[in-house]
Amino acid sequence: MKTPNDKKTVLHLLTEIAMVEHLLRNRYDKATPAGMSTGQFGVLTHFIRNEKSRERLSLLAWAFQDDDAYMAQKVASLVERDLLTTVAVEGSDGDLWVEITEEGREAHTRAIDEISPEVAQVIEGIDMGEMETAFSVIREIRRTLDNLPDR
Repeated sequence: MKTPNDKKTVLHLLTEIAMVEHLLRNRYDKATPAGMSTGQFGVLTHFIRNEKSRERLSLLAWAFQDDDAYMAQKVASLVERDLLTTVAVEGSDGDLWVEITEEGREAHTRAIDEISPEVAQVIEGIDMGEMETAFSVIREIRRTLDNLPDR
């Protein structure tokens, strides 16, 4: 950052991102689409977004910056609902393969369908070109955070 104005702009951007995340999480948690918390929805979204069917629990925890025990609790709550399954990883010290089920994919689709009208209302009037620019900037911020050395 070169000037105080640059610092101010970055601070305002990061603050807006945090406020949007907070507001969206609150709205989502109140509506609980498909009966899922945002944390549960996030795990299913990880599989859908990355076009994966299977992931190690330890890598899921890393991706969400959660510890393994906390991620195991989230996964267990989805296993109880038949949205995920788990299998021990051979030769590992307690790691699990986590796999999304067809029911998990369907629950994710239902959640998206349930929140779509509100999402449409939120983005109404926003130019898609501007949305794509914002997305690319936010994605770069996320990628940088993912790769910081303190991970």
